[in-house]
Amino acid sequence: AHITGGGLLENLPRSLPSNVSAEITGHPPLPNVFSWMKQVSGLDDHEMLRTFNCGIGMVLIVKKDVVDEAKALLRGAGEDVIYDLGILTERQGSEGEQVEMKSVLA
Repeated sequence: AHITGGGLLENLPRSLPSNVSAEITGHPPLPNVFSWMKQVSGLDDHEMLRTFNCGIGMVLIVKKDVVDEAKALLRGAGEDVIYDLGILTERQGSEGEQVEMKSVLA
């Protein structure tokens, strides 16, 4: 998922089947510009994640058993900043958010 306007909360669901939810359990520290924007705007975490990419420009969704291989391929391609953002779970019905933030932006 390419995270653009709409942030993580609106872009990630476009890459997920309707019966799958994402739990974000490990958001990396906010880059300085986003920390400043959060402070001066008074936006809460949900609005920050719905509006801005908060430093996450791209999300790869891979099976658990190939995470290490995917990271090795990314590092081999010159990517040295890689984060594990969370997990995918089975979604019960279509109610509620498809992406749930389980960590706090800092």
